[in-house]
Amino acid sequence: MALWDLDIVVLIILIILLFVFISLPLYFTTIVLDEDEGLLTAFGTTILLLISFSVCTSFFAWLGIGIVGLIIAIVVNLLIIKIIYDTFWDKAFIMWIVTIIMVVVITVVFGFLVSVSIWGLLALT
Repeated sequence: MALWDLDIVVLIILIILLFVFISLPLYFTTIVLDEDEGLLTAFGTTILLLISFSVCTSFFAWLGIGIVGLIIAIVVNLLIIKIIYDTFWDKAFIMWIVTIIMVVVITVVFGFLVSVSIWGLLALT
């Protein structure tokens, strides 16, 4: 197996882990709000949310009206959550906000841990 093939395998594994990592806050939020549909539903919802958000914001940024794209992307994301979990707008909004906050907090903590470990490795050399 060539080094290039190994890099692709590692990249695919990291992308799958990233989607699972991002899906966990949505999954735990749905459990708290009694809208539990399972981890695979949260995983699929996360993929749809990321794709729709990226497409909306990119398209409208290309048109030069990025803030409109951001607003439309948020509404589309809320609509996706509302439809998939068959819930009301208020619960969809709570799921979306809590998920965003949890992802930001987890990302900051993970980034801090990685930076501390890198500085620790540099100190050993």
